[in-house]
Amino acid sequence: MRFWRAARVANGRLDGWLPDHAVAVEAGRIRDVIPGHQAPAEETVDLGDVSLLPGLVEAHSHVPCPPRVDAFDLITQEAPERGLMRAAAAVGTALRSGVTTMRDLGARNEAAFAIREAIADGVIAGPRLLVAGSPITRTNDHCWFWGGEADTAEEVAALARRQVEAGADVIKVMASGGNFTPSSSPRSLQYPVEVLAGIVATASGAGIEVAAHAHAAAGVRAAVEAGVRHLIHCSWLAEDPDGGLDYDPQLAERIADEGIWVNPTIGLGLLASEARERGDAPPRRNPSMRGSGPTREQRMEIVRDMHARGVRFTSGLDMGMAYADFNRAPAEAWAFVEQVGLSPWEAIRLMTIRTAEALSLSHDIGSIAKGKRADLAAFPNDPAEHIRQLDTPTHVIQDGNRIVSPATPA
Repeated sequence: MRFWRAARVANGRLDGWLPDHAVAVEAGRIRDVIPGHQAPAEETVDLGDVSLLPGLVEAHSHVPCPPRVDAFDLITQEAPERGLMRAAAAVGTALRSGVTTMRDLGARNEAAFAIREAIADGVIAGPRLLVAGSPITRTNDHCWFWGGEADTAEEVAALARRQVEAGADVIKVMASGGNFTPSSSPRSLQYPVEVLAGIVATASGAGIEVAAHAHAAAGVRAAVEAGVRHLIHCSWLAEDPDGGLDYDPQLAERIADEGIWVNPTIGLGLLASEARERGDAPPRRNPSMRGSGPTREQRMEIVRDMHARGVRFTSGLDMGMAYADFNRAPAEAWAFVEQVGLSPWEAIRLMTIRTAEALSLSHDIGSIAKGKRADLAAFPNDPAEHIRQLDTPTHVIQDGNRIVSPATPA
């Protein structure tokens, strides 16, 4: 038995601190949470004046993708072996930042599954990894370079079956185009409802769910009608470039009522905004993105309205995109506090137990509770007072093993 003692330990509800408590860990599981003075000195590691939280849960990454403005050129030109090495480095960075569970939503099968198994086997250090592998997309459309191109309903169905048979934890489909790929239009619908519904049926038969990339409002509508459980971006772009946004409050109500999870990736926009303020080089504009995009405030107004209607959000920075490095997952929490109006504790729950629920893992991770995995991250000061302190951890503990400590190089 080992006891991890801290000045502040998050309570089981993740809405307050237990002052001077210790987490008892045995065989990688939490056995108890007790007052610090009750922990036997010879078995106790005193972490000091820190705030101890469950390990962070990150639901949207692309581990082979470098978070650089020239990322598209790199990943479409470099050898697959190079991408695999890049992915191995990325998951190590994420783990050291306090992320102990992560979902990758787009990479070549060869990289995604190899990295997942290498982590599980202890070959490399990284968060517990869920993977989609190659996302389903039309020929030459969004993220075509990861090997998931399919155009007809028959081709899409075959690719969905392939992903299931390969062992995907989730199926990713591009319901609309995306910004990252120059040949793709974020305003355009990729697949009709019946094709998306076929993917959902295949996934459901295997006991997994579907995550749909949807910048276009038409993609959001089609994904909801098809029974998709995870909406990625959910940007509500109008098909008409002069139309700006095409937000549908009634559909947002349905998303809330049906318990569909939404990952709005607003932290990515926050990091991009801060990069512009610093004068950093911007990514090149997607030539297929006609018209002017929505302003940051327009996007935030919609996210705030969706929140008010009860839509359930997850974490997910879209790590691997420009400015979204693999140690920046908490930027999603920052954006929810600073621009949507969540309290810091609500944002902490978003980064832990809420996203664990979305990934169907809340029985095992996401809070400091008896029987759960001993995944912990300690942060200086009090992130429930200042959310930006949910950044560089002083300690990271995964399955009861210390990964990062003050003496460990970041």
